[in-house]
Amino acid sequence: MEILEETEHIVYYRENGKLAGFAGYSKNNSKKYLLRKKFYSILKNILYKSRKIKDVNALKEYFNNYNYVPKNIENHFEGEVSILIIDEKYRGKGIGKKLLQEVFELAKNDNMKNLQILTDEACNYMIYEKLGCKKIYETLVKNQETQKCGNKLSHMAYIYEKELY
Repeated sequence: MEILEETEHIVYYRENGKLAGFAGYSKNNSKKYLLRKKFYSILKNILYKSRKIKDVNALKEYFNNYNYVPKNIENHFEGEVSILIIDEKYRGKGIGKKLLQEVFELAKNDNMKNLQILTDEACNYMIYEKLGCKKIYETLVKNQETQKCGNKLSHMAYIYEKELY
């Protein structure tokens, strides 16, 4: 828990005693970020060697499709918006906007200059533009979750930057 408390900052929105949504950010040089990177690397290697994985090439393709951050901006950001989830019953009420504004303020107070936001067209990515984030990269990725994107074989993925002043 110490690693999470030190490196991951989460804000919550509750309505009538129920959790309606939450958002958070993490620092790229934090213990959690470095630990997560190492953990995912180990997990991928275990999966690649597992006899239970019938199609290792498909698994590798999946990881490659969702690893679309170009090398030239890989180390540009100080942190990332790590999560934004709003319960379906509460969407469209401005909760996501409120939570993201709070996340941006916390990151700014944490002396961060910019945040990376990875998203795709399966999400409400337009919220980021409405909050002053700048789209700095877009790419077409092979769709691994067709049910979320209307059974399309590919979809757009985006990287946004939120500069914190």
